Amino acid sequence: MSAPEAGLGLGIETGGTGSRWCLSAPSGAVVARGEMEPMTGHVFTQAERERVGGIFARLAVELESIGQPTAIIAGVTGLGPESAVRAVFSEILATAFGCPEDKILVVDDMWLGYRARFQPGEGIIVYSGTGSIGYHLSAGGEIIRAGGRGVLLDDGGSAAWIAAEALRRLLRREDEAPGSGWESVLGHALTQALGGASWDAVRTHVYGGDRGSLGLLARSVAVAAEAGDVTAIDIFTQAGAELARLALALRARVGPKPVALCGRAATLSPLIAQRFRAEVASPVALDEMQVDVPGCAARLACELTQADETRF
Repeated sequence: MSAPEAGLGLGIETGGTGSRWCLSAPSGAVVARGEMEPMTGHVFTQAERERVGGIFARLAVELESIGQPTAIIAGVTGLGPESAVRAVFSEILATAFGCPEDKILVVDDMWLGYRARFQPGEGIIVYSGTGSIGYHLSAGGEIIRAGGRGVLLDDGGSAAWIAAEALRRLLRREDEAPGSGWESVLGHALTQALGGASWDAVRTHVYGGDRGSLGLLARSVAVAAEAGDVTAIDIFTQAGAELARLALALRARVGPKPVALCGRAATLSPLIAQRFRAEVASPVALDEMQVDVPGCAARLACELTQADETRF
C-alpha cells in the first residue's frame, strides 16, 4: 500500500437531500471523492450534533488509508450568519479529523457555490433550487444578496414558488368552475404526485410536509408544460422573469457583471432560461450540471493550508 499523501485539502458540500466531499492534493489532483448522508447547519440540538459528528467520524476512518486532510472547507446549507453555529460546525470537524480549527473554514453554501463559478468581484449567481436567491461576493469579501427570503415571503422562480403558483392557479380555477382545474393537463399531473384530486390531498401534502415536499411538485408542473399545458407554460415563463429580477437587482448595485443561472429548479423547463436571458441581456451561463462545488472547496482548502483564512 502506498503512503498517504500529505498536505491534502478536504472540501465538503452539505445538502438536505445528500452531501458530497472531495479530497484534493496541492497540485489540484483529486485524490478521492464521495457522498455521505444529508446534513444542514441546523445543529441546534445535541442529538443533531452527535449525528453530524458521527457522519464525519465515519468519513475520517474511510480516509485513514488515503491521508487525513490538513485543511478543510465546508459549504453548509442553512448555515446562516450566526457565528455560534459556525463555531459548532468547526468544532465537530476538528474533533472528527484532528485538524486545527484555524485550518477549518465553515461557510454558507452560496459562498462556496459562488467561488466554484467566479473569483470574488467577478460575477453574479442566481440560484433556483427549493428556494431562490441572487448572490454577489465582492473583491473585498462583502456578500451582497437579493431575495432569499423564504417561500412564505417570496422565493420567486424557485421550485417551491413554481409548485405553489401552480396549486394557487388550479384551486382558483376550481373555485370558479369545479372540476375544470383538476381535469386540465396540469391538474392530472399534480393528481399523480398528490395521490388524489382534492383539497384534502393538497392540504395534506402542503401543510403536512415542508418546503422541500412542496418543491417536489414542481416536477409535475414541468411534465404539464412539456405536454403543452398553457398555465404551466406561463408559470415557467414567469419563473424566468422572477429569477431575472434578482440578477437585475444585483446588477443595479454592483454593475453589469456576468451572470450564472444555477440550481436544479432552473433546469426544470427551458422556458426559464429563455425568459431569464431575454430579461437580463448580459452574458449568462446555465451551468449547474458542470460545476464541481466540492472539488472547488478541496482546492481552496489546499490553499488554506498555507494561508490565513481571512484571504478568503
